[in-house]
Amino acid sequence: MFIAGTSATLRRLIEDQLVATGGLDGYNVLLASTRDFTGAIVNRVSLFLYRVEVDESRRNVDLPRLAPNAPRRQALGLELHYLLTVWGQRAAEGEQVMLARCMDILDRHAVITGPLLDPAYPWEPEDSLRVSMNHLSTEDMLRLWDSLEPPYQLSVPYVVRTARLAARERSDPAIADSRTLVFTPQVP
Repeated sequence: MFIAGTSATLRRLIEDQLVATGGLDGYNVLLASTRDFTGAIVNRVSLFLYRVEVDESRRNVDLPRLAPNAPRRQALGLELHYLLTVWGQRAAEGEQVMLARCMDILDRHAVITGPLLDPAYPWEPEDSLRVSMNHLSTEDMLRLWDSLEPPYQLSVPYVVRTARLAARERSDPAIADSRTLVFTPQVP
């Protein structure tokens, strides 16, 4: 599982579900980085990854062996923090309707697995993403928007757990298979 794979999965999920439930209404669903917050932004649903943290409860996730005699594997578990923002062309009401639709999609797909994961990335069979709204204080939200060029736009923070970095082999400590005890009698 990859950071980019998680982002692509969310973007694809929102776009596909919007199309299936009434259409995009002229909006584009995009992954945003800080350089995308310039100029006039219109008709866009953006997912902005603003923070990556280690998932303390899944710091080093053990993965199944690829074969019975294959080395053990593990991956670093992550929490990915996103801002979901809708940029309309005209009325705030249209932005709010689209924002509610996107929130409903993420609520209905709180656990993303199997065919909903973006096929462009090599997922493990047991991979799943847990999507939930996240608390971000008003002060932290405004501080985040102050660091970007456009003025504040209504946004909803989400956290995705447990995204993982690519699996790596885990070295097992050597196991002692024999011991030699040497007894030396002591003379009083």
